[in-house]
Amino acid sequence: MTIIGLLRKWVVATPIAGKQAFLCAVITIAVPSLIRAAVDNIVTGIGFSPYFPFVVLAAILLDWKGATIVALVSAALGDALFVGSNYLLLEGPTDVFGVSVFLVASALIIGLVHAIRTAFADLVGPTVTGGIMFSLKDGQAWASWPTAGYHLRLGPRDDVAEMMRDFVAQVELAKRLNSEAQSDALQQVSRA
Repeated sequence: MTIIGLLRKWVVATPIAGKQAFLCAVITIAVPSLIRAAVDNIVTGIGFSPYFPFVVLAAILLDWKGATIVALVSAALGDALFVGSNYLLLEGPTDVFGVSVFLVASALIIGLVHAIRTAFADLVGPTVTGGIMFSLKDGQAWASWPTAGYHLRLGPRDDVAEMMRDFVAQVELAKRLNSEAQSDALQQVSRA
């Protein structure tokens, strides 16, 4: 597999979906909860810390919606089990502050992973196994590929149409020049 293929598979595409995504979400919530519970009698004041690496992992392995669910459930569990009195949610300012900071940091993590995916999708381009399909929406020209799963905005309709006309003219000119060059080469060979 090429580097572009690996980037497309592991960075652009969400690696896990369906039932496996649900299992991944459960694991990325349960493992940090178990780790934090194991040190509960020894460590205090870090109710949410064990969840951060697992939010990163969820953001990488799941789509942004799945990772957001992991972050929300982790915030609720972390607050209920490890901040303040057990089994109470948002019971005081420490809980509210801790949950707020955790959720903002999780949103930034998930947003960053999503932005990286989008940037890599633009960099490596779609997997093209069929023809390119062009469409118009709100005066903008769009291109899509049957296997890409997204559309690429090309620009304003008139600008894109002019660029396409120019491209077609360049292709025709290249064909004509190549055929003339081949014809000249054949004439020179036949003279020799």
